[in-house]
Order: sequence, then structure tokens, then C-alpha cells
Amino acid sequence: MKSKHQLLSKAMKHAKNSSNTIEKFEEVWKERSEAVEQKRIDVKNSAEFKNFMKAAAPQAGAETNGQANSAAHDEDLIMEATGGEVFSLYDPWSKALIKNPVRNKKCGHIYDRDSVMLIITDNIGIRCPVLGCPNRSYIHPAHLV
Repeated sequence: MKSKHQLLSKAMKHAKNSSNTIEKFEEVWKERSEAVEQKRIDVKNSAEFKNFMKAAAPQAGAETNGQANSAAHDEDLIMEATGGEVFSLYDPWSKALIKNPVRNKKCGHIYDRDSVMLIITDNIGIRCPVLGCPNRSYIHPAHLV
């Protein structure tokens, strides 16, 4: 659209400079604008497209299997792997770093003790907040290790 706009602007200037009457201007403008509309514009040669492709291309050294492996990890994406298990260092309720971890015996998910105790003492019917957790039972203090 930007390229087409630039071409139409050039056609408008040419029509304005080459005509001395309104009728002549309308005739020249009609010819020029139809020529621009029919012209095929290759956006792959534009600087904006090239810059976008450079920015969207995977960085050198990054893994190709879809995992981001950059020097500056996003804090929300930090995960730890321990013997086949993967868990987040962030509490699912408070979204803060886990300082005092507890594991739910029913589903195996890990929470921060302070935040989970605050929530389950106030609300009896609370389930595991981890998205997709198959555990349908309510969390009780006896379930936390």
C-alpha cells in the first residue's frame, strides 16, 4: 500500500505538471492512475520487508526445534528440569519466585507455601491452578509436602 501510494503521488505530480486545463489533467490522471493500479508491486524488494525478515529470522546459535535459547532469558519462561520433571520457579498464584516450595501429593505441582496456605485457609474449595492439571480434588493442607 505504501509503494502504491508513492507511485500514485508521482503520477499525480506528473499529471499536474503536464496539464494546463482541468480536462487535460483528468485525462492524464486517469491514464496514470490506471497504469499504477495495474502495475504489480513486488514488496519483497522493499526495505521494510527486508528489515522485517531480518528481525523475524531465528538468531544465530538458536536451537531450531522451537525452543528459545537466547542469552537474555525472559523471567517468565525460566523452567528447571530435574530427572525428567519440568517445573517453574514461579508460584502459579502469586507469580513470584518460590521461596518455600511445597508439592501437591495429588498432582505433583509445586507452589510457594506462604501463598498456597493463604489461599486454601480462606477458601475450602480450591483446586490446582496449573493449566491443564488433571487433579479434580480440592487442595487440603494434608496434600502438601
